[in-house]
Amino acid sequence: MKNRRQAIVSLGGLSLLGLAPLCAQTLSGPPVSLIVPQPAGNPTDILARRLQVATQRELGQAVVVENLPGAGGSLGVNKMLAASAASPVLMIASQTESILTPLSVRAARYTSDRLRPVLLITRGPYILLGRSDLPARNLGELISLARSRPSRPLTFGHIGNGSMIHLLGERLARKSGMTLTQVPYKGVPPVLQDLMGGQIDLSFVPQSAVRDLASSGKVKVFGTTAANTSEKIPEALPISKSDLGLTDFIHGTWGAIFVAKTAQEEQVRRLHKALTAACHEAQFQSQTLASGSEPAPPMTLVELERFFDEETRLYQAMAREMGIQPE
Repeated sequence: MKNRRQAIVSLGGLSLLGLAPLCAQTLSGPPVSLIVPQPAGNPTDILARRLQVATQRELGQAVVVENLPGAGGSLGVNKMLAASAASPVLMIASQTESILTPLSVRAARYTSDRLRPVLLITRGPYILLGRSDLPARNLGELISLARSRPSRPLTFGHIGNGSMIHLLGERLARKSGMTLTQVPYKGVPPVLQDLMGGQIDLSFVPQSAVRDLASSGKVKVFGTTAANTSEKIPEALPISKSDLGLTDFIHGTWGAIFVAKTAQEEQVRRLHKALTAACHEAQFQSQTLASGSEPAPPMTLVELERFFDEETRLYQAMAREMGIQPE
């Protein structure tokens, strides 16, 4: 058990030890809260802590990272939405918390149109991983294996009903004719731990959380949701090119910083300027690339709004396709 946990930290890129210490600097004004609606150690949490130092320097204010997981991330989102318009709280999130959770968690009590993006940080694909002793060498054999045992479905780990990972598993099962038993977890690290321990059969994991794990032999790699093979994980072949029934199986994840839509425009512009500068510092960019993610290009506030609107429509349609209902 101890060795598996150490492997997740070292191979999954989830260690905080490589982060630079806070630089000595003069800070003024109240601290800025950066909410992470996921547990500590999750890929989103690591991204927030990498961004924390440079953002603090750009703003001239202390930036405090606050983990607030639970209810599909809605606890963190609602705390952000309750902040004063004059002193907005920041939140780092993906399409799961910002778009999918309000569609799948009845208690979320918000809609995506109450969120405003101020920075797109990264983009990247998901990697389909399986336990190391699964008797399949590639995606085709995996699909055949799953079809051959409908009374004993393969188990699929995800990070919550309605999450992007959950939807990917459901969509792959439907399009390939597989049956999967969905197993919810409270974050990516425990999914990886049980995958390496053989307690579950499959999961989609963000590429940024896989890194060296893919070639370690502790898991099997069955494909990527990217349109093309990445040099970061060359053994992960595009799922969309593996089967004629999966040609549209191209998906990705992203990390963005949000504030409440009610935040004052002056504050939004100030935060956008500081976060953009912090995100595009050389050290942060190199750390992002090393983790397996792709840094997002700089975007204006107008471009960010357009991006989020398009993503919202895309994933709302995907949720309808999967029959996702609030629970």
